[in-house]
Amino acid sequence: MNGRLMKHASGTAGQVLTATILALSLAACGGGGGSAGSTGVAAAGSTGTGAGTTGGVTGTVPAAAPTLTLTLVDGSAAIITALSGGQTGVLRAVFKDAAGALIRNAVVKFTASDTTLVQFTPASGSALTDANGVATINLKPADFSSAGALTLSAQAVLDTKTAAGSVNIAIGAASLAVGSLSFAPAPAAGTSLPAFNTISLNVPVTSNGQPVNAAPGLTFSSLCTGDGTATITAGTVSAGVATATYLNKGCTRVTDTLTAAIGNSTQSIPLAVSAANIGTINFVSAVPSGTSLVLKGSGGLGRTESALLTYKVVDQSGSPLSGVTVRFAATTTTGGLQVLPAQATSGTDGTVQTSVQSGTIPTPVRVAAQATRSGNTVTGLSDALTISTGLPIQKAMSISVDKYNIEALDYDGIVANITLRMADQYGNPISDGTTANFVTEGGAVGSSAQGACQTANGGCTVPLTSQSFRPINGRVTVLAYAQGIEDFTDSNGDGQYSCTNFTSGDGTVQPTFRPLIDTCVSGGEPYVDLPDAYLDTGLHAVLRRPGQANPPGATIVSNILDLGADGVAGNPSSGINGLPLDGTYDAAQGDQPFPYHGTYSASGDGHWGVNYIRRSIEIVFSGSTATLIRVDPVTGADLANPNDRIVAGLGGGGGAGTCAAQPLAFRLTDVNNNPMPAGTTVSSSDAVKITSGTFFPALVPSTAAIGGTYHQVTLKPEAACGSGTISIVVTTPRGLGSTFSFSSN
Repeated sequence: MNGRLMKHASGTAGQVLTATILALSLAACGGGGGSAGSTGVAAAGSTGTGAGTTGGVTGTVPAAAPTLTLTLVDGSAAIITALSGGQTGVLRAVFKDAAGALIRNAVVKFTASDTTLVQFTPASGSALTDANGVATINLKPADFSSAGALTLSAQAVLDTKTAAGSVNIAIGAASLAVGSLSFAPAPAAGTSLPAFNTISLNVPVTSNGQPVNAAPGLTFSSLCTGDGTATITAGTVSAGVATATYLNKGCTRVTDTLTAAIGNSTQSIPLAVSAANIGTINFVSAVPSGTSLVLKGSGGLGRTESALLTYKVVDQSGSPLSGVTVRFAATTTTGGLQVLPAQATSGTDGTVQTSVQSGTIPTPVRVAAQATRSGNTVTGLSDALTISTGLPIQKAMSISVDKYNIEALDYDGIVANITLRMADQYGNPISDGTTANFVTEGGAVGSSAQGACQTANGGCTVPLTSQSFRPINGRVTVLAYAQGIEDFTDSNGDGQYSCTNFTSGDGTVQPTFRPLIDTCVSGGEPYVDLPDAYLDTGLHAVLRRPGQANPPGATIVSNILDLGADGVAGNPSSGINGLPLDGTYDAAQGDQPFPYHGTYSASGDGHWGVNYIRRSIEIVFSGSTATLIRVDPVTGADLANPNDRIVAGLGGGGGAGTCAAQPLAFRLTDVNNNPMPAGTTVSSSDAVKITSGTFFPALVPSTAAIGGTYHQVTLKPEAACGSGTISIVVTTPRGLGSTFSFSSN
């Protein structure tokens, strides 16, 4: 750079000034090879490192930067430092260059140190400066409950130079208030809101006196909503007014009071309402449910002669109605059936109850409930009830077992399941929960909890488990007994025992006979007077075994040795299921009355009524070792030589039907001439020149018949009719086998 430097004052001061001016001039012109704004380094009076530079000062001259000024203002442009509730502020940024000139069309980015407290509008947080160098953005609290302090910042860039500004503000929670409530449209004077109609409620809401567009925490309530007979549903908030919809569901208060509240601010308004009319009567339940009622006079023993019926009176929307009088009527009164009470009033929950009292004749029945209000009559009908179940009766009691013959003579823990079934005089299963007791002369009957069972659908099952004691003949009697009524003939068809001459059973004077309560003196219907129940232990006979010598004085009757004095043995056609139960009480043979009371009466108590009805069954504890006894294939009688192991006519050695297929018939018994265990298999093996057909039966069935079970198979010789052999194998359920070898003649 060429130019002239003007001389100024001489001397030291003048030299310094001249050096300074020169340095500045060189710096401005790029003298000495340095760039604009670079720093020159030289000692006073020395030669500078840049060409033509001299001087005695060292310094830094920074480039000037743009500036950004940030303020928060309200709607009137007044500077503020806090926002609350629904209040909105304007964040204002002024952007200038280094010379103080306003910068237009520059991007300003706004940020908040805590984004959970405030929201920018627009959400991008950015804006352009206008012609005045001003960029603005709206700011408001994130919600009405936001509270805290934060820093708001803004940045803008000019020619790689960044300008920034910030301001600290406070956020306070809103202080909301509700104003006077009103309805839209306003109800006409003297009118009330009908049931199941709606009306709109308007609620002004302000924050610091300013209308809001949101009202968090605004709640509604009323007297009728508390009763459950009205609802209030919140709507929207706009221009400082919140709306809600009120529904009258049949409120009976005449006047309801509606309340709107937010924070500590509340407002209320009254509203006239009309009650709902009756809608329907719904049947709710019957107790007991799912079971029939027992016949009149059959109660007790866990049974019921009545059912409690519950209905519910509701209005047109299904809401409960109280104070409604309901009348009841049965669809039939057969057998003296009654409904009591005949009318009742619904409670606060709309429910009303009555009961059905059974009669003496089985019948289905329904109960109608009827009510009237404001000229509207409705009727509700109960579910069908059944009057059917009476006390168990002797003639309808039976007993059975899943296996009459179990492999229990030599093994403990083998189970036979005994099932008892009972019904009333009409053949209907008795009520669930009827108790039956069991006793036995061998093994153990019942569970560890009780030697009894309770019926379900008329029946119940208990196990008989093998253990000691075991009767010598392997035959175990089980007695089942329960309280029931004696058999009678219903001559007049009234469904119960009738009597014309009776004495009161409770000291009161009664016009008619009450079965099970009063005692019939004369003029009663025919009945069977049961003797005492007892455990029939049978004949206690020693069963005859093949080849066994008869004890002195014994008589042979159908393979049983009668050791008693009566000369009668329990043959297969006598007793129950062909068992040797003699049906006669004999204490000397071990028979015992039950429930045990020391003495036995065979004459009964002399009048009809409740007694111990009973049934007995005999179960065989079968042995595991089989005995095979040849029998005639036609008559089934034992052969003269029951142990003969040669099948005549099967081979070529002569005899009738020489070299032809022959039937082999036999019976299988255990050591006591009882059947082998049920499920014992019968098969053949080790056949030589003989083949066997199918065994009939191939399994020992469930039976307790004395003399065992009968089986038959056809044996065929080979074509050459040579002598052959075959074995019959008998295998018990526990896998124990007995083998019997046969040969052709």
